[in-house]
Amino acid sequence: MAKLSLRNVYKVYEGGVRAVSDFNLDIDDKEFVVFVGPSGCGKSTTLRMIAGLEEITSGDLYIDGVKVNDVEPKDRNIAMVFQNYALYPHMTVYKNMGFGLRLRKVPADEIDRRVRRAAEILGISDLLARKPKALSGGQRQRVALGRAIVREPNVFLLDEPLSNLDAKLRVAMRSEIIKLHKRLATTFVYVTHDQTEAMTMGDRIVVMKDGFIQQTDSPATLYEQPRNVFVATFLGSPQMNVFKARLEREGEKLFVAFGNGFKAEFPEIKAKQLSSVELIGGEVNFGIRPENIALTADGNAIPAVIDVVEHLGSETIVYAAVEGLESNIVVKTASDHSLVAGLKIALSFDMKNAHVFSVETGRAVMGVPEYNVLDCSLSGGRISFCGNDTELSEHLKERLFDFAERDCAKLYIPTDAVSLTEIPDSFEFDGKVEFTVSGSDSVSVFARIGGDERFVVRVKAADCKAGDKIRFFVPFRSISLISRDGVRLNGKEPVSENTAKCSVRTAGGVSMVKVGASTLKFDDLGVPDGEYMMKLSADKLGFCYDKKYARKNKLSLDDARGNVFVAKAYDEDKLGGGKNATYLSVGGFDNYVTAVLPDEFSVYKMPVFGLKISKDSFTLTKAD
Repeated sequence: MAKLSLRNVYKVYEGGVRAVSDFNLDIDDKEFVVFVGPSGCGKSTTLRMIAGLEEITSGDLYIDGVKVNDVEPKDRNIAMVFQNYALYPHMTVYKNMGFGLRLRKVPADEIDRRVRRAAEILGISDLLARKPKALSGGQRQRVALGRAIVREPNVFLLDEPLSNLDAKLRVAMRSEIIKLHKRLATTFVYVTHDQTEAMTMGDRIVVMKDGFIQQTDSPATLYEQPRNVFVATFLGSPQMNVFKARLEREGEKLFVAFGNGFKAEFPEIKAKQLSSVELIGGEVNFGIRPENIALTADGNAIPAVIDVVEHLGSETIVYAAVEGLESNIVVKTASDHSLVAGLKIALSFDMKNAHVFSVETGRAVMGVPEYNVLDCSLSGGRISFCGNDTELSEHLKERLFDFAERDCAKLYIPTDAVSLTEIPDSFEFDGKVEFTVSGSDSVSVFARIGGDERFVVRVKAADCKAGDKIRFFVPFRSISLISRDGVRLNGKEPVSENTAKCSVRTAGGVSMVKVGASTLKFDDLGVPDGEYMMKLSADKLGFCYDKKYARKNKLSLDDARGNVFVAKAYDEDKLGGGKNATYLSVGGFDNYVTAVLPDEFSVYKMPVFGLKISKDSFTLTKAD
């Protein structure tokens, strides 16, 4: 058994270079998961953090429910296959494969058993006496895989293992690795920049860009329902056509209008999937894949002129110029050698497979949204939305900031997290099915809740139809509560009480508040001298640079530093909306302190700093 869980994982290098940000992923036992993305997106860094070869800056990694952040690589029962094979040139294949076991002092007969079994699985039994220089690239890659297999690990990590092979051998080795995964029945995590490898090998694919997960889904769902322009254009060869257009409505019909005056109508079921009627009349990014465009003689189709033709044997790729469009439209069609440059053609779009993206955000605005966003209110540990009222779980309550109830405005529910059957630690509510849309490996259910609010879920299967009443189950751990200012109100860690014992003495109109070794001065607080409990308000605190940090980085110090606690930050949580939750060690406070600071502050840049305390940033209650 080997289930992996990465929770809020960050990797930040010295100097503040952020390689991986807020990476969250659960990988099931025996699952084959592929990380894919362009160079520098953080996929290999994430793999190395799983292996223990890179330290996790922030967040947690669990293997079978056990936190392993501080566990040595050799003790994680993980095997890694590298891009460059890393074989010892002076050793035979047999010795290369068994070398790691010898270091672990595994008995010789057990080493022999494992090496010969792995060689048989990989079809290299006749190569055991050879040295690496006498092997082809594919054979060397099999030896590297064999060295991992003999460890009998719970998890295989493969970092672009096929990138050094020629095209034909890559195809062959792809199928070999897929068969190997089935034969070994263990967990595989595979990194590649090749979208073809990702689409053909993975049970699920994690698409990354700039250190962030863009989308995690099955290959079919990623292809059919990309959540943004990057995913849409990264997967697929040739890539999806994306160009500017306008959404227009005529009566009950919805069209996309191009700059050359031509329009294309969406089917009724597709038009119903538009996320907001406010988009009608505005500019959008229209997307359609090359294979969803047909060459036609229809007089109502879009006229074009062939610019370039690529004849690929079984298919032909056409690059066609269309009046009013800045770039060519790419069309994939069956092999047709009559298509030549300069030929006038007409193009027809399969609009049931078209996509619409926001110009501003790049996110898909027609189809299955990533989140359901609902108006809500929070009071007394209960949440109300769309006529439903639910008690929050204790797990969620302890992660709410102390200003959550006054600022809560939106409830975010991931469409993939919802279940149609009862699940533990969840809340439930009813809806009425509006319509359903079937994909290659999932069903999207569009429903109405609380009267007229749309709610969308995507599940593996759904036995329902329009008009049916349906019950939704939402795990508390999956939801986010967002303020009016766009700040997430539930943190990744429990929020501290922010309390400490203190003494107050007032003389000459000045109150002295002593907390641990620190003494703060304020205008008369209006309370009798005595012992109190101080409670800090997380969202009313400020920060200033540590003097040593400021000098080292040639920063000017705040002349009006005022009342300051020396604080040491050990973790942070990016909340959006220009805010950053930080978890701090402060003298005099029994537990850690939670402070919500401007996002210009970062644990990784200044772990030691000054926490500024103003008169309105705390309350005092008489100590028992």
